[in-house]
Amino acid sequence: MGSLSFEERLLIMNALVSNGETGLSQMELAEITSLSQSSVGVNLEYMTSTDIVICRSEPAGKVFVANYDLLENLFSFMNKNYGEGLVQVTRVVPVTSTELISP
Repeated sequence: MGSLSFEERLLIMNALVSNGETGLSQMELAEITSLSQSSVGVNLEYMTSTDIVICRSEPAGKVFVANYDLLENLFSFMNKNYGEGLVQVTRVVPVTSTELISP
């Protein structure tokens, strides 16, 4: 779950899943997500260490692909064990002090 616990990682995963099995380079991911290449690199390093992203070497360089088997198992587990117990949480919007003063 840590592999998906940051907005940057979710952006990267969305780009990878949207692209499919062809995969994307670090530079392509940076362009798609509007993140710096170094930020993409740091997050990809973590995501590949947890196997949620697979890195393969091609003649043009490294290509990253979502690990669909792992994602399927993860979401299946979450749905099976927690899906029925999940409820929508309504966020409370903080009120500023000026809004508390009635006219």
